[in-house]
Amino acid sequence: MSNEEAISYAVLALKNTGIDKKRIQQVVSEMRWLFDMLSEEEAVSRADKFL
Repeated sequence: MSNEEAISYAVLALKNTGIDKKRIQQVVSEMRWLFDMLSEEEAVSRADKFL
């Protein structure tokens, strides 16, 4: 899956749960930054620890 495909799923999930457009745009910006800053493995590890 590409980064843009992952972002698209996230946008739709956030929209479907009632998150406002401005907040979704903030999330998309953060996701793009994280794609550059973390490896996939590190992102999975950090997300698992959080949840």
